[in-house]
Amino acid sequence: MTVTTLAIASALTLWLGYRFYGQWVATRVFGVGDIEDDQMPSQKLANGVDFVATKRSILFGHHYVTIAGAGPIVGPAVAVTWGWLPALLWVVFGAVLIGAVHDLGALVLSARNQGRSIGDLCAEILSPRVRLLFLIFIFLALWVVLAVFAFVIASLFVARPESILAVWIEIPLAILVGWQLLRGKSLALWGGLALLVMYSCIGIGSTDSVRSFLAFDWGDSGAGDWLAQNAGLFWLLMLFGYSWIASILPVQKLLQPRDAINSHQLFLALGALIAGVVVLSFTGGPQLEIVAPAINPDPPADAPLLFPFLFITIACGAVSGFHCMVASGTTSKQLASERDARSVGFGAMVLEGGLAVIVILCCVSAAGFANGGEWAAQYSADWVGKGSLLARLSGFIYGGAAFIGAALPFFSPEFLATVITVVIISFAATTMDSATRIQRYVIEELARATGMTALAHRQVATAIAVISAAALALLAGQGGTGGLVLWPIFGVTNQLLASLTLVVLTTWQA
Repeated sequence: MTVTTLAIASALTLWLGYRFYGQWVATRVFGVGDIEDDQMPSQKLANGVDFVATKRSILFGHHYVTIAGAGPIVGPAVAVTWGWLPALLWVVFGAVLIGAVHDLGALVLSARNQGRSIGDLCAEILSPRVRLLFLIFIFLALWVVLAVFAFVIASLFVARPESILAVWIEIPLAILVGWQLLRGKSLALWGGLALLVMYSCIGIGSTDSVRSFLAFDWGDSGAGDWLAQNAGLFWLLMLFGYSWIASILPVQKLLQPRDAINSHQLFLALGALIAGVVVLSFTGGPQLEIVAPAINPDPPADAPLLFPFLFITIACGAVSGFHCMVASGTTSKQLASERDARSVGFGAMVLEGGLAVIVILCCVSAAGFANGGEWAAQYSADWVGKGSLLARLSGFIYGGAAFIGAALPFFSPEFLATVITVVIISFAATTMDSATRIQRYVIEELARATGMTALAHRQVATAIAVISAAALALLAGQGGTGGLVLWPIFGVTNQLLASLTLVVLTTWQA
């Protein structure tokens, strides 16, 4: 079995699922296209802040990078601990049969109800009590999402400081791109220029002097030493401070253009990865060999059982309750036409499944590990231990770099590994932006539902969202020890939320 065989089989299954099953679900189940464009919330309730009619290509990029985040990367990278076969089957069939239906349904339901969230709509579809419980559960799920993704980003900043400059430079670049888009300029041109600047900053950040500065290796015993010892804490606070600001800005100022840049980054990375696999298929490169077992007979002694933990370890990439919050929280408010719902809702989930497949192949092939013994040494280590999450991510980082290197041999493996790291961080940061904004909506709805109207103020609700998530992230520890403690909690809340959303959709359709 080779990477090429598995990649072709997976891609064909995902494409057929989108082309035929997706079309059937959209037209026969949800009746997509029945609503006139001028009745869409983005046009009927347009306010220039949250309700903004958006071109399908831009909205697809925003929705995709928001739902993807680090989820379809971290989850599969961890789940191959049990072997590649269970992970691959769950991703491919879960994404088409469950996840994409869930996402499309949540998007259509919200768009037909003034862009209201699934939690809010529970009062009409089920009962007011269920609405309150649903909102509480969404709050808890987003609380964990924000903490987990902040933890992943901060850990990667500490492990690979050469990625920091490229990630933070994206913020002013996104503001510039947003300004150009409002003036009618080309997204392809300005998005491409932004990526060129970002990747140039990887080269700058990799120089010894800049890398040492970003790693707080300042050669003194004062502030530099303290920051070096508490780098994880510093980056967590910086990330949550940024999320606070980003979540209250109009979406077209920062959120949409940053998502547009990241969508360019994603498609460039996916294209380079696929090109690398194609090149290796013709040249017979050893990187295409699968070195991991289909079913791992010797997982870590402290690892949980494959069933049911596989299905909560891989959430994003197969089915994820977080997606209903994105679909009904931000995307439905920007959907210009209901006819765009299939490509945005169903299509983005299928493409996310494709990303998860690539991560799995990187983590189980000779691209990421020299041989089966090296793979076993990595994946038979402690399930929860210092650096265990980053150790599993390294398979994708270095495996992805090896595949891209086959197509772009003039770049060094270390530079390409940093590019992969920047991709992971950029996706996770985008999810934090949207999750903070959605959490604010949820807190405002909860405050009004319980009569605590003082908490419904935008700044107060944002403060609760950010401070509570920061506290949870800090409880996990900043030295790389808490990632695999938080991740199962994230998975459980995610899948329970997906189950509740499917109950709501089923009742709505009944």
